[in-house]
Amino acid sequence: MGRNRTISQKAPASNLITPAVLNSFYQITSNTGSGQVSQAVFETSGQTYSPQDLSTFQGHFGLPTEAVAKDVGGHSSGLTCELNPNSCTEANLDVQYMMAISRTTPMTYFYEGNEEDPFVAFAEAIAAEKSPPLVNSISYGSMESEIASSTMEAFNTEVMKLGTMGVSVLVSSGDDGVANFQVQSKSQCAYNPSYPATCPYVTAVGATYAQSWAVPGKGEVVCQSNVDNAVITSGGGFSTLFAAPTYQQAAIKSYFENVATQPKRGYSKTGRGYPDVALSGFGYEVVIADSLYTVCGTSCSAPSVAGMVSLVNAIRQEAGAAPLGFLNPMIYQHASVFNDVTQGENQCTANAQVCCEQGFHAASGWDPTTGFGSVDYSKFKAAFTADLDKATVKASEARLAAKVARPQNDQNELVVV
Repeated sequence: MGRNRTISQKAPASNLITPAVLNSFYQITSNTGSGQVSQAVFETSGQTYSPQDLSTFQGHFGLPTEAVAKDVGGHSSGLTCELNPNSCTEANLDVQYMMAISRTTPMTYFYEGNEEDPFVAFAEAIAAEKSPPLVNSISYGSMESEIASSTMEAFNTEVMKLGTMGVSVLVSSGDDGVANFQVQSKSQCAYNPSYPATCPYVTAVGATYAQSWAVPGKGEVVCQSNVDNAVITSGGGFSTLFAAPTYQQAAIKSYFENVATQPKRGYSKTGRGYPDVALSGFGYEVVIADSLYTVCGTSCSAPSVAGMVSLVNAIRQEAGAAPLGFLNPMIYQHASVFNDVTQGENQCTANAQVCCEQGFHAASGWDPTTGFGSVDYSKFKAAFTADLDKATVKASEARLAAKVARPQNDQNELVVV
């Protein structure tokens, strides 16, 4: 079990992702959340986030100064990040970007120390809370083949419970294509689905890439490590344990009817397909140990999409409506709200270490590389508040905006690495 890779490196200026770039490209017109809803990031494997880095990140990008509201597990330390920046890469990324997308939304940093069964332990703990975080982002995964089926079934049960409680769970789809780990040669290539992304009751999030993020919603392809040094390859495929749920069966059937290049055999064609949606997964600017790094991975995509879900929850809460909860049935009814990604494949591992014969190609509509594509937030918001009249939505947004002070614009000094 490990986190879905977050690699720090330099990136061309045209590729860099900041909170402002995400807002522009994905049509996020307001980042105003609500103090009455909540969100959380899951961490394990020794990851620690730095409150000091969070403050520096917010100052550098002109965001409101906000602290994590609740720290579960005690992995919060600026000193740890200074001594070993790698121990904070994932945690800082998740916290900084989920909070940047959905601001004024109470954030729970949830560190799970049970590394033998962390996902079940996390889901059980969240379900046991009287007021659980309504949106939860997980940027970690294992291969299905390495996990007992009883463990994965137990996670399913807990996440189903969370859905009935109005809780959404989003999981990154992995960064090594269909192989799902760093193979050393083509002889090791295989389809290795990533759990818990394969759980039918989570929303799995893949990664896209673009040579430029200047034109909103245009130019995205599958993030694949062998194209333009994109570092990682969006994970995706089909579960070997869980059957495709009813909400997804038509989309999978359409994919195999329309994809130009049929995949090499070895996958479960009737299994739950993933990811469901996607977002940029390359070149995020993250503050780590008071320095600015660029980070890549579906670990970037998942918390950013989760932040968008929190924004919609805030509107719904202000309007007196129920939170979104389990997202997928609605996602598969509203394919038009996503930026369809039709170019690319997921045959290579991260860093293009090995490019396998196994893998899937992008196609029109849903596919096992980026799902339905990246999230156009303006359309996503409209679809997921369609049960409310437009005047109610507008009034809710106005009330939320009125509660929030203007962002601070002081720039904290940091070192660009």
